[in-house]
Amino acid sequence: MNNLPDFSIYGYRLIKELGRNREGGRITWKAVDLSNENLVVIKQFCFAIKESTWSGYQAYEREIKLLQQLNHPGIPRYLGCIETQNGFCIIQEYKDALSLAERRNFNLDEIKIITTKILEILVYLQKQIPPILHRDLKPENILVDKDLNVYLIDFGFASLGNKQASASSIFKGTPGFMAPEQIIQPTKASDLYSLGVTIICLLTGKTTTDIQELAKADNPYLLEFKPLLAKLNRKFINWLQKMVQPKASKRFHDAAEALAALPPLEIVPQTKNNLLEAKIILRLAHPTSLGLMGMSFLSAIVVVAVNLASKRVEYTVFHLAIALLGAVVIAVGEIGAAIVSNTETQARTEAAILAVTIPAILVVVAALMLGWGEAIAMTAAVTCAETITLGYVLVNQLPAKKFSLRVTVISLLLSMGLGMGIGLGLINGFFW
Repeated sequence: MNNLPDFSIYGYRLIKELGRNREGGRITWKAVDLSNENLVVIKQFCFAIKESTWSGYQAYEREIKLLQQLNHPGIPRYLGCIETQNGFCIIQEYKDALSLAERRNFNLDEIKIITTKILEILVYLQKQIPPILHRDLKPENILVDKDLNVYLIDFGFASLGNKQASASSIFKGTPGFMAPEQIIQPTKASDLYSLGVTIICLLTGKTTTDIQELAKADNPYLLEFKPLLAKLNRKFINWLQKMVQPKASKRFHDAAEALAALPPLEIVPQTKNNLLEAKIILRLAHPTSLGLMGMSFLSAIVVVAVNLASKRVEYTVFHLAIALLGAVVIAVGEIGAAIVSNTETQARTEAAILAVTIPAILVVVAALMLGWGEAIAMTAAVTCAETITLGYVLVNQLPAKKFSLRVTVISLLLSMGLGMGIGLGLINGFFW
């Protein structure tokens, strides 16, 4: 036996709860009309309960007035309303469809169809006199059935025309989907911004709550989505970018203009440059792993180079000072080059040249002025400096988001230990 309220006295039998809104004291039910056995949706507005507010009741009244005048296949039909002991109910036809927040595995062709149909619904709404602005367009308020029929629901925040928002409705909308101007005076372009963000959710797999991860720190309305959709054709990316422009004047004027400008949605065929770029990305897909392998290799070379230098150079304060000075100069120079390369894109070539020439010059100078033994010692110092530089880069320039600094440092130490073990093995002939 279930605990659902008894609506039989109103001519309906409740099947299950579909959702609720605490602020508005609203509960949405799936139900059966006992007069004809048709499935319906009942939006129960309990304005007498503790959690409800008067603004929620106003939203209920506004939704009834709007739904009564709408007649579009993409908007569930208004069937009537009933008065209950603690509020009122809106009755609408039931659509056997899931919201975009529930179903997200659409291909590009399906997303293009969904986008087109939502725009057609918005065109219908904006042609009303005065125009109807939905003001809460998001994945949860868009239903799609198995045949890709699209339905727009929840008109509780909707407004008639571009009138200025009242104090009680300033924050009507969902953060991340609400256009900047909607706070003061919504326009036809406001719903386009919300639709653009919804399309980005579909294409990137972002949910309503995590879409704000794409927002820039200095402008929460500016979304950096293009790197995630690099494979899509440029015309569609430009169209989508125009949809989500923070300034309303830079968006399409209305849904009709956006629909007319909607380009194909497809993956760009790979050209020779695309293939080269893909190969480079593939090779650099795991830079930290490659860096750790390089650390092991350099550590092995350090052990071998130091052993070789110890056999060719006497242990004097002078020689140790030369080696130490060379290691410090090279490490500082290459760390500086790494920092420049990371922060100044245009200076990467110069930084790479700097990183290569300083070690080479020091080795050559050591060979010419001090002899080959000292050159070997300087080579050992260069290898030590390269190891230090690589460790710095791995810790500071290539942090893996999935791992903490502690894990990165431990990984570096283990890689160095492995490399030193290999180096000792080479010295003592363990591998041959």
